[in-house]
Amino acid sequence: MRHLALPFYCAVIVLLLLALLARAIYTDAASFLIPFGAGIAYFTWCGVHDLRRNWPAFREEMRQRAEERQRAPMPADDTH
Repeated sequence: MRHLALPFYCAVIVLLLLALLARAIYTDAASFLIPFGAGIAYFTWCGVHDLRRNWPAFREEMRQRAEERQRAPMPADDTH
């Protein structure tokens, strides 16, 4: 699961910046619009880039975990 930690953190930061952007628009603090917009664009790009790079490794790890959870076949009981 460590493969998706950075994209998750980037998503949290983007949500925080979106909330700050909404607050800046609401309070007419126009001087904060460009820095918040730039931060949103940067962290969105970083999160998507890292997600696309790490998604194959994440899928492979999930496939391996699913295979480990499969039960081993029971041996036939031919003692009759």
